[in-house]
Amino acid sequence: MYYLIIWFARKPLFGDLFTVFVIGAGLVSFAAIQRDVFPNVNFDVISVTAIFPGASPEEVEKLIANPLEQDLGEVDGIKKLKSTAIEGRLLILAQLDSDQTTEAKAKADIQEVVDRFQKPDGVDDILVTSLETKQSPIIEVNVVANLSDLELRDLAKKAERRIEALPGVARVVARGLRDREFHVKADPGQLARYRLSLDDLSAALRRQNLSIPAGNIDPRGPEEFERIVRTVGEFAGQADIENTVIRANELGEAIRVRDVAVVEKNLERATILHRTHGERSICLTVLKKEKSDAIKMVEAVKVEIERLKAEYQGRATFNYVNDFSYFIKRRLSILGGNLALGLFIVFGLLALLLPIRVTLLVSIGVPFAFLGAMIIFKLGNQTINLISLMGLIIVSCMLVDYAIVVTDNAVRHMENGLPPEEAAIRGVTEVWAPVTASVLTTIFAFLPMMFMSGIFGKFIWQIPLGVICALGVSLFEAFFILPGHIAKYIRVAKKGSTERKRGGPLGSFLQWTEKVWDERVVPRYIAYLEMALRRRYLVGVAVGLVFFGSLGFAAMKMKFVLFPADGIEIFFARGDAPLGTPIERT
Repeated sequence: MYYLIIWFARKPLFGDLFTVFVIGAGLVSFAAIQRDVFPNVNFDVISVTAIFPGASPEEVEKLIANPLEQDLGEVDGIKKLKSTAIEGRLLILAQLDSDQTTEAKAKADIQEVVDRFQKPDGVDDILVTSLETKQSPIIEVNVVANLSDLELRDLAKKAERRIEALPGVARVVARGLRDREFHVKADPGQLARYRLSLDDLSAALRRQNLSIPAGNIDPRGPEEFERIVRTVGEFAGQADIENTVIRANELGEAIRVRDVAVVEKNLERATILHRTHGERSICLTVLKKEKSDAIKMVEAVKVEIERLKAEYQGRATFNYVNDFSYFIKRRLSILGGNLALGLFIVFGLLALLLPIRVTLLVSIGVPFAFLGAMIIFKLGNQTINLISLMGLIIVSCMLVDYAIVVTDNAVRHMENGLPPEEAAIRGVTEVWAPVTASVLTTIFAFLPMMFMSGIFGKFIWQIPLGVICALGVSLFEAFFILPGHIAKYIRVAKKGSTERKRGGPLGSFLQWTEKVWDERVVPRYIAYLEMALRRRYLVGVAVGLVFFGSLGFAAMKMKFVLFPADGIEIFFARGDAPLGTPIERT
């Protein structure tokens, strides 16, 4: 350690170049680093979803949930199974024990069980998925327009396609968007006239609306190609349905759907009614890709929506809800404000007590440590998110503590007559051990958070990551880069020399603050320190009483709350209606 400090102190040019490199590379890393809401986390939860159209919750539970849960019991590593059976749908959530299995292995084992399961007739494919934050919702766009239901749907689909085409968007999930349907309304009188039943009408529609593969036609010679044959009879529009033949006689006279029914273009029955500010709307939830930047993606979405607004010229409005990029910007603003305020306060206070060159060199440690941490984040493929920003905000005002100690000790040696280079080396070597111990106490206070288990631990570990990276870079700068700067740039006159006097009103004020500090504050502090050392046992007992008294007070009077209850920005109102209540009445 001693020889490393000497080598860096005697290579000030290397220190200058290294400082410029770290600041430049840190700025590039900060501009390029991915900004996200939360870190990418696997929740150790596997979901099993089955669709059983038309089945009641009791049938779903009896025919799928109970036997499937029994089969899943053989999979190792499942801590808890929770199933929810509703009309036509089953959802099973398997919570995994991370100490016994991995998410990938458990998903493969569950998929194997599902593939062996004998599902009842009418059940669609059973889907097995893992819950993770790779594709997370970033913003919701509510489409509101004074249009018909079909026109509103077309506008929402247009907005959905335009948003999905943007870079960084994984997909758009629409809520309240209904599929198109054609309603065939039969006329009982016409059916009776032609002696037809509803079964005849529906059977004709089923027979016609088909697309059937018919195999291949082998080539007859080397010059021909193999052809794939397929019978295509799917309806392309309303006219195809109306012209569908129900029955025909030997003369070719046909009874068509239009003769006995009216075909109308409509939308499927609504299962969700979505409103924004009391008006009908369709909600588009935008999910981002894992590696895309949340802020850039949201800005691109808003630019595209502004273009849609211009196209519809006031006939449609778009409202933004749950814009998570707002929280990222706000926390970045807090971090920038804390760094700027901390740098201003440190610079102002040090300028009152130390020469201006000393103050500037110490202040460089703030951007150096922060931007050095950004380089580590970028190299480690970490993101700037709401969790990691919390750690960086916590550490933002600790980044110059060690530089102040080192610089002040070096300046003290210069005032006692040592040459700048020797003073810089002694200034570091005399305090590096206690300063390192001080840093380690802070690191050890945050270190247990990196090894917390469970889902909470997967999120919270980035708080100590930011603290440890920034403190480590700050310590490196104070021990190895700062001594070269001190030896090269700082020149302090000996105590009592007239060269220490500063000219002008500001110089007179700074000289007065130094005099107050040296002649009043420091002597009084030394006097109190000597008194405390003479009565060290009494001071130790007093400190112990305060410490244990604080623990007792906290145990008896203070409540433990993991998160404060204030600051809730969203609330939900839930209600149960009688079974069978129409959605419009609800």
